[in-house]
Amino acid sequence: MIRSVFAGVCRTPFVTASRATTYKVPALVHRFYSDKATPEAEPAQPAPSAKSTEAKQDAEAAPAISAQDVEKLKKTITEKDAKLRELKDAYLRSLADAENIRTRAKTEVENTKAFAIQKFAKDLLDTVDILELAIKHVPQEHLADKVANKSLVDLYEGVDMTKSNLLRTLERHGIETFDPLDQPYDPNTSHALYQAPMPGKTPGHVFAVEKRGYSIKGRMLRPAQVGVVLDPSGN
Repeated sequence: MIRSVFAGVCRTPFVTASRATTYKVPALVHRFYSDKATPEAEPAQPAPSAKSTEAKQDAEAAPAISAQDVEKLKKTITEKDAKLRELKDAYLRSLADAENIRTRAKTEVENTKAFAIQKFAKDLLDTVDILELAIKHVPQEHLADKVANKSLVDLYEGVDMTKSNLLRTLERHGIETFDPLDQPYDPNTSHALYQAPMPGKTPGHVFAVEKRGYSIKGRMLRPAQVGVVLDPSGN
C-alpha cells in the first residue's frame, strides 16, 4: 500500500502591489511501507566482568600440575595429618598428667591434714601403755576391800579414769585401738613377741596381748605386741 504524504504546505501564489512573488509547490514525497514483519534486534550480551576476566586469565596462565606434583602434595598432607595426630595425642596425655597431679596433690593435702598428729599420737601411746601396766599389776584382792585399802582403790580408779579419758581423746582424732586376743595371728596388725604351746588353745592364735594395737584413719599406727600359740607339730 502506498500512501502519499505532502512534505510541505501548498500555498496559492499571490501578487502584492509592489512586487509579484510566486511560490512553488514542493515535490511530493512518497514513503513506502512493507507488509513484512521487521526482524527484532538481538539482545545485547553483557560485558564480561573484570573478576571473571582475571580468573580466566589466571586459569590460562596457570601451569598444568603433573602427576608427580600431585603425589608430593598427597605425601605432604599425609605427613601433616600424622603430625596433627601426634600433637593431639601429646595434648591429651598432658591433660591426663595434669589431672593426675591435681588428684595426687589433693590426696596428699588430705592425708597431711588427717595424719598431722600421727607422731604426737604415737608418743602418747607410751603413756597409755604405762597407765594400763599400772592398772594391770594391782592385785584384785586388794581392790575388793575398799575400806581397808581406800587409798589404793581411789588411786586405781583415778588411773583408770585417766586412761579412759586419754583413749577417748585419741578416738576423737581418728585413732582407734584393737585387741587381737584369741584371734588368728595377723602379721600385718600384730607383732609376735614369743610363741609357746598352750594346751586347749588353737595353734596360730593369739593367747596373750602385752600391748594393744592402734590405727589412725585405717592406717596402722602401732601393731599389737602379742604371744602366739605354738603348733606342737612345728607347722
